[in-house]
Amino acid sequence: MTPEQKAGGPQSRKRFVISFEQPWTAKGPSKGRGRLWPKIVAALGIISVLVAVLVAAGGYLWWRHYRTTPAYSLALLVDAVQRNDAALVNEIVDIDKIVDSLSTEVTDKSVARYGGTLSLQQRRRVEGLVPSLLPSVKQSVRDSLVKRLQEISEESEPKPFVILAIGLPYLVKITTDGDTARAVAPVQGREIELTLQRDGERWKVAAMKDDSVVPRIVDDIMKDFPAIGPLR
Repeated sequence: MTPEQKAGGPQSRKRFVISFEQPWTAKGPSKGRGRLWPKIVAALGIISVLVAVLVAAGGYLWWRHYRTTPAYSLALLVDAVQRNDAALVNEIVDIDKIVDSLSTEVTDKSVARYGGTLSLQQRRRVEGLVPSLLPSVKQSVRDSLVKRLQEISEESEPKPFVILAIGLPYLVKITTDGDTARAVAPVQGREIELTLQRDGERWKVAAMKDDSVVPRIVDDIMKDFPAIGPLR
């Protein structure tokens, strides 16, 4: 026996083992991917919740601000007219200011009804009569305003208040200058103009311009005018 054979006895022989099990390196990535998906889904869920919260907060702040605008008060008024809520209509409409705003135009048209036959003294008597007679036509002016608001609401089908409030600026052109706002609405081929003034967090209708209202007021108050003779 050679020395190499003695040194490389049975204990020094090399053995080759073939394993049929799946290598651990193949399993590692698969398990890693399986553990990663729940984290991705959870992260997406958190992001979705945060986005929803931000959208809700932004919507709330926008709506809170919108409630202080003339468009919102006008939407409240149109909605009150649709529901026949007279108390809310009276709360938003300042009928005294509306009548006062019509005084000059009503006076001019009343004088014009007499033509050129009035003397200066007669004109002054007519001008003095108009303010004292205007309070008697407040209900007529209010009814005219309500009628116009009904016609504005008829431009579209009745809708829930939120939709009405959001959609009203698309039906009515509203411009704001400080504490005064001007709303112009097309109504059956013509326009009606409303002036609103800030009143706390709301706005009130303080003036209106409608070509059909003033002639009707003049017709009403001239019934109480004296004849042309006594004016001299």
